[in-house]
Amino acid sequence: MAGGGELNLTNKEIKEELTYQKELVEELKSADGNEETIVQSYLANNDNAIAENQGRIGDSDVPEFIDIYTINDDTQLVVTDTEVTLEVTEIADERGATTEEQELLKKEDTDTNLVSSIKKFGETVIFGKKVHAASKTVSARHTRTGYAKISGNKLYTAGIGAKFTYNGEKVTAQTTENYVKVNGVSGIVWSVHDKKNDVQKPSSKRRVVYQQATVKSGIMYKGNGLVVEEKYIRVTVERNHLSKVSKSSVIR
Repeated sequence: MAGGGELNLTNKEIKEELTYQKELVEELKSADGNEETIVQSYLANNDNAIAENQGRIGDSDVPEFIDIYTINDDTQLVVTDTEVTLEVTEIADERGATTEEQELLKKEDTDTNLVSSIKKFGETVIFGKKVHAASKTVSARHTRTGYAKISGNKLYTAGIGAKFTYNGEKVTAQTTENYVKVNGVSGIVWSVHDKKNDVQKPSSKRRVVYQQATVKSGIMYKGNGLVVEEKYIRVTVERNHLSKVSKSSVIR
């Protein structure tokens, strides 16, 4: 945790902040699928001097500090001076691909040349005919939700879900859910702009599914809307032809 910037935190304030964060992390590590409830309850019921001193939400677009905690393989917590974000990934069990999913996979472009009498992972080429490993499908979803540190109110959440079908040689992907949602808090109005969802195809062996948007918070003053804060949010899930799933997110 950094104590620089405009906050100029004292050693006592830094110690109190780290204790605050550690207690929340410990509660999350003992959670059983109710992480969102734990975060909101903890923030609402525990005062945070730094967040209170920062004033209303959106006083600064740039956080004074960012602390990141890995709760487990599927959950990550990010704490700044005014916000807490919870990042969660869910991956379903692998299953056999349906006929429709196999047909979609067959249509995918591939840069693999047929060469007789060679073996590769997941395939054998015999007499000029390529025999792939059995096609499999898996679903994954990734969400990132931001909360006001001073109150526990949910500010925004972005989510992406996809199913991937692969056979050891190539992979295809379809979006199953995508959204960016916002909530108004104590006179602050949030709105969503420039939403975009797509499937990126860096190669036949990799697919990246993403949802992105810009969220803005603002207030009404003499009948005019004033933008207080603006954030770009992007969440992704991706998979390669060998069944490895990964995720990432950006808030800036």
